[in-house]
Amino acid sequence: MELKNILITGSKGFIGKNLKKELLKNNNINLFEFNRGDSFDNLDEMVKVVDFVFHLAGEVRPNSSNEEFLSSHNTLTNQIIQSIEKYNRQIPILFTSTKHAINPQNMYGKTKQQTENIIKEYGQKNGVSIFIYRLPHVFGEGCKPNYNSVISTWIYNSIKNLEIKVFNRDILMKYVYVQDIVIDFVNKINENNKEKIFHEIEPSFDTSLGEVVDYINEFKENINNSEYRILIDKEFKKKLFDVYISYTKNLEDNDALQ
Repeated sequence: MELKNILITGSKGFIGKNLKKELLKNNNINLFEFNRGDSFDNLDEMVKVVDFVFHLAGEVRPNSSNEEFLSSHNTLTNQIIQSIEKYNRQIPILFTSTKHAINPQNMYGKTKQQTENIIKEYGQKNGVSIFIYRLPHVFGEGCKPNYNSVISTWIYNSIKNLEIKVFNRDILMKYVYVQDIVIDFVNKINENNKEKIFHEIEPSFDTSLGEVVDYINEFKENINNSEYRILIDKEFKKKLFDVYISYTKNLEDNDALQ
């Protein structure tokens, strides 16, 4: 099988770390990484040789400035495409956008929508496959607690015997599991599809905040029950339990999630 040179922007982020781990299972993939603080000159050199770009980098902190959102989304994306076109390359791009780009209400959503348009224009102009994912909420192994994921924060609090605060149990949420994401992403490397631009992760899970916290409390009560996982009959609940177990193991290993 032909060796593929793959670039991940944002490889140190939550999805990026999981994607990198999955890609490294394949001996036919040579991995390149670009992260916050790296030089655009290095990015330019990588674009000379890569065959596919997973563009996951982006600003997610809600207290970031408008300039930080513009730089992390629009400026970086323009730089990638300028380098691609400078070397007359035709490189497929997979971009992680957000459901907030559909009807943006803040700078995060607006700059994600603008970045979508930049990438779409590049694909149409150059006849290149583009894969845009407007992701809902994501849960899974390795997400930081007390950052931007309520599930990771609640699991951390449960394991550390801290209070889990639920301000409104009835709020409805749509989640996708990070391992389902990375498997779908990897499959796109060899997919030639210039017609379809927007893609979705399946399965997705509709739930409420109240249901999530009830599951987490139930996991805590059954953490030492070796038969418990076998009895779980809901896919979302089973995957959430696997995440809970992974956090427990990480916390035992020098409290790695702090």
